[in-house]
Amino acid sequence: MTTQSERLATLEQRLGDHEKRCEERLAEIKATVASTLKAIEGLKSRSWGIAAALLAWALAQLWSANAVRVERLEVAAAARPLADSKGEPQ
Repeated sequence: MTTQSERLATLEQRLGDHEKRCEERLAEIKATVASTLKAIEGLKSRSWGIAAALLAWALAQLWSANAVRVERLEVAAAARPLADSKGEPQ
């Protein structure tokens, strides 16, 4: 039979082993959390890059559409005096 001191020593050993395992798990959890946070930061920076690219594309589309519209207006304005002068008798 085991004595009380042997049982106490066994419990202390088990407790020490348990604390070591907990420390190892905590270190693994911290490493996983750090890796996850780094990945999230990378995704955030990529998301901002994509948002900026989409904004630039949309602005380019607006600029292009406005340039075409201005060009049409200029052509129409240039054609109008020619049409007016053809219709008047001299």
